[in-house]
Amino acid sequence: MASIGFGPGDKIAICGENAPEWFWGQTAAQSLGGASVGLYTDSIPSELQYIIDHSDAKIVMVDDQEQVDKILSIKEQIPKVEKIVYWIAKGMWNYDDPWLIGFDDMMELGKAYEAAHPNFFEEWIDRTKIDDVAVLLYTSGTTGLPKGSTVTYRNLLSLFNGWDASLPWNEKDENLSFLPPAWIGEQIFTVAPNLAKGIVVNFIEKAETVRSDLREIAPGVILLGARQWEMTCSEIQAKMIDSSFWKRFLYNLFLPVGYKIAQGQEERKKVSWLWRFLFFFGYWAVFRHLQDKIGMTRTITPITAGAALSPDNFRLLRAIGVPIAQGYGSTEVSGLDVLQLEKDYYRSEGSGQPFPGVEVRITEDGEILLGGVGVVQGYYKRPEETTKSFKEGYFFTGDGGYMDEEGELYIIDRVRDMQTTKTGEKFSPTYIEGRLKFSPFIKDAMVIGNDKHFVTALLNMDFENTGRWAERNHIAYTSHPDLSQKPDVRKLLSGILQRINTTLPETTRVKRFIVLHKDFDPDEAELTRTRKLRREFVEQRYENIVNAMYQGDNQV
Repeated sequence: MASIGFGPGDKIAICGENAPEWFWGQTAAQSLGGASVGLYTDSIPSELQYIIDHSDAKIVMVDDQEQVDKILSIKEQIPKVEKIVYWIAKGMWNYDDPWLIGFDDMMELGKAYEAAHPNFFEEWIDRTKIDDVAVLLYTSGTTGLPKGSTVTYRNLLSLFNGWDASLPWNEKDENLSFLPPAWIGEQIFTVAPNLAKGIVVNFIEKAETVRSDLREIAPGVILLGARQWEMTCSEIQAKMIDSSFWKRFLYNLFLPVGYKIAQGQEERKKVSWLWRFLFFFGYWAVFRHLQDKIGMTRTITPITAGAALSPDNFRLLRAIGVPIAQGYGSTEVSGLDVLQLEKDYYRSEGSGQPFPGVEVRITEDGEILLGGVGVVQGYYKRPEETTKSFKEGYFFTGDGGYMDEEGELYIIDRVRDMQTTKTGEKFSPTYIEGRLKFSPFIKDAMVIGNDKHFVTALLNMDFENTGRWAERNHIAYTSHPDLSQKPDVRKLLSGILQRINTTLPETTRVKRFIVLHKDFDPDEAELTRTRKLRREFVEQRYENIVNAMYQGDNQV
């Protein structure tokens, strides 16, 4: 890296699938007094251009030809970039742009540089300070342009030391890298444990082999985002729907037993020996096989973070013996700051208690403030946003919540996302959306009701699961749009909504819905790259459809 001009204070932007080269590039930049900037591989060129240019990246490192082509298409818009490094040479033989250099060629230059500058590595390592910026992590940008959080070594190490003592990690453990390295979760659960404790990092063969790779590596601690856990629960339910009669019988027989055990854990009550005895049989008859399918047979601490996981998903995972724990944090506080730590006790709507060194405050209007060792210096080159969000050592999260008498933190929703009906009833659209997405037939949802007389929803049908359901019920279709508009599909989803509505207050029940002909798409700015809804944009984009729901008669 030094041989191609990288030095102290420089930034390297990295865009590629999880691979050793990704982390080698980051570590090399940090060793030279620089910092890394993570980019999402599915970003479109304009999104890459903004972050590369805003971060002042000097070097861009990518994996393959696809990413190289994206960068070349925006070459004129990123004048501060001096070199593009790629580590997969396939398809690159006819590229002769001097801007480009292969990873192996850079390594050869590095050997010559090292020979001419003996001991330079040790010298640069000694110059690094604990308050230097280690990584520049950009937020998802749900309401505007992404903001770069300046995460220092002190942030990462102090926070890691705080929660390391609480998690069942040891030097013999192994990790599996499959989450985007541009996300803070991958930095704190893969990079930090490797550097601080020497935990071995393994890499997936490809995206399609994550489950089998998880079964093979069997990490003791695993972190997934809420969306990934939702997909896991949908997968479990879909597998049972498609399984043989005998497997469905066993699942339906023992699932209530699992729910009874989960209820006891949530209420902190010891269930009788009979229920525990029945769960033992259920575990070996069906639940362990399900755990194996999702790669969780040997996972001690599975964690969800990034967004609140709905109680339905929580209870299902607990019912099949997966001791999932809810965590809470954000990029601006260096990741995970709050976590449920008791394996045999949980609260499906809680997020746990703060780690040592983390402070939590709740403002008078219910906003959560996080302080302590993990709070970053601010947003890179965004002084006004920094002043607004960071005050007196605390980060104003924008999330609404409260703490109970035992110090458990509860997240309600984003303050700006909380909605109030025309009659004055406040509700959390995220909570209702989470309940909807628990169904294997609903991939995504957006609930609308602010300043309206009743609540409605835009639904994304899960094409794969709904398609199999349609085939079993002899419903012919030609495409995703065609299937989404079938009356039988509407009837199926209406039944799901009716069941969920019985658990909601009358004034916040979903009265009307539309099944969209397509999924929400990050390439169309409907979702962020971390799959968070851009609510205002989506509501504006589908304004005519939303208005039709409030004028029509498509009742649930």
